[in-house]
Amino acid sequence: MARELPFAERNLRRARVYSGRLIRAASPAARVPRVIFFHMPKCGGTSLSEALYATVPLSERIGVLDARSTRRAAAMMAACRDDPWLCHEDLGRGAEVFALREALALQHIAWDSALIHGHLLCSDRLEAFAHQRYGFVTLLRDPVERMVSNYLMARRAGIAPEDPDAYLDSPLARHHAQVYLRYFSGLAEPGEVPQAPRLAAERLARFDLIGFLDDLDGFAAAYRARFGPALRIHSYNRAPSGDSPFSASQMARASELCAEDVALFEAARAVAEAIAPAREAG
Repeated sequence: MARELPFAERNLRRARVYSGRLIRAASPAARVPRVIFFHMPKCGGTSLSEALYATVPLSERIGVLDARSTRRAAAMMAACRDDPWLCHEDLGRGAEVFALREALALQHIAWDSALIHGHLLCSDRLEAFAHQRYGFVTLLRDPVERMVSNYLMARRAGIAPEDPDAYLDSPLARHHAQVYLRYFSGLAEPGEVPQAPRLAAERLARFDLIGFLDDLDGFAAAYRARFGPALRIHSYNRAPSGDSPFSASQMARASELCAEDVALFEAARAVAEAIAPAREAG
């Protein structure tokens, strides 16, 4: 999070956001789109979100559903504890933080905020109350790569075991392997709902813009064509490079766990390809 960065880097990032917002505020004739950015964990969304913030004039509101503070607030509501892990979205009580984020997103929709951003499930309520007025946008990456990145971050945070085999046997790994299934079905625990893959695929097909981490330039061009503002995407939150924590056999297990997310990722590629000609024709 930007507030935890060194002073110089934190202020450079803020300056980039606010200079963009000032420039947009000085162009009152420019169209201000309404957008919800569904931020998939470990998919480059931090860099993209700050580029999106910079497109919103200072006269308009931004609804930031901050990950850590919503986890803490959910724990305060659920158990009168200030604990960032009790209701973490990848742990046993994740449904509680997702419910809080949905409520906050609905409040921002009611308030007509220009941009809403967070680790947010695409729920029935959000589709019902937002999709007529807001563009639904997301950014994806290869699901197995995303899972490995998620594991490394969780291991550094101390919530994932050091042993990859122990991790792959855990409920945490199942949550990490089903991020797209969970977020696009709108279900914190999709394994309990047989129709979850179908729900997720149908919701993805209704998104207005789907981008991919391996083609940020293409995403920026598509965003400008669809919504108007130009994005300047800087690289933030890049994980330390190094060898994979998984052996070949462990990577095979990870791929098996990610099977439903891989299917959704491939479907998303097809949706994105279908959206592009329709946009050009329009």
